[in-house]
Amino acid sequence: MSSMSKLARFTVAPVAAVVAIGLASPAAFAASSYNVSAGSAAAGSSVAFGAQGSNITFHDETAGTSVTCSGSSISGSTTVGQGLSGTGIATLNGSSVSFTDCTGPLGIEFTITGSGSWALNATGDTASGTTAGNISGITAKVSGSGCSFTASGSVAGNYTNGASSGTLSLPGSEATLTLANVSGFMCGMAGIANGDKVSFAATYAVNATDAANNPIAVTSNA
Repeated sequence: MSSMSKLARFTVAPVAAVVAIGLASPAAFAASSYNVSAGSAAAGSSVAFGAQGSNITFHDETAGTSVTCSGSSISGSTTVGQGLSGTGIATLNGSSVSFTDCTGPLGIEFTITGSGSWALNATGDTASGTTAGNISGITAKVSGSGCSFTASGSVAGNYTNGASSGTLSLPGSEATLTLANVSGFMCGMAGIANGDKVSFAATYAVNATDAANNPIAVTSNA
């Protein structure tokens, strides 16, 4: 969970973190309802899942500076059923978010501590096994030597159903995380400032905690 000179601003933000059920890049129109299946799990069952992330990049869109992490993980749960609302189709445990070996400017290493419950929302039709949506309610504290701040907001991505597990691809196409409570001289040296806008890109493999409940799949109804 460790991980930017005035040359450029850098921001680290959570979320990766992020794992989601039924997430994808935002769509113009939401489906009327959604269906969630999870292996042999019965309708109405709460299914726990975890996700392991790779190809992680946080990008300060204001300054054009990035930081990369070697890995990430998060856990959450969803409920199996049909005709479900896309709002809160699954939840993430904010305190379970972790990032490893995050490297940014000036050699600053950061620790990310999430908090609260983050909502996983489906917002568009399923196309070729991929469903549109977002993760909302993200809140986390980012701490490093001589630099700390909080990050909050939402992240969009693409969740694709698979034969054995799901894949969550976060393209980092939008800077929808915002920094606040910036403090520490190293933040100033790195150009980190309140109000910075951050995008997040990553790829997560999503698996149910109980193997019998794999794969977790999401489909939309017209």
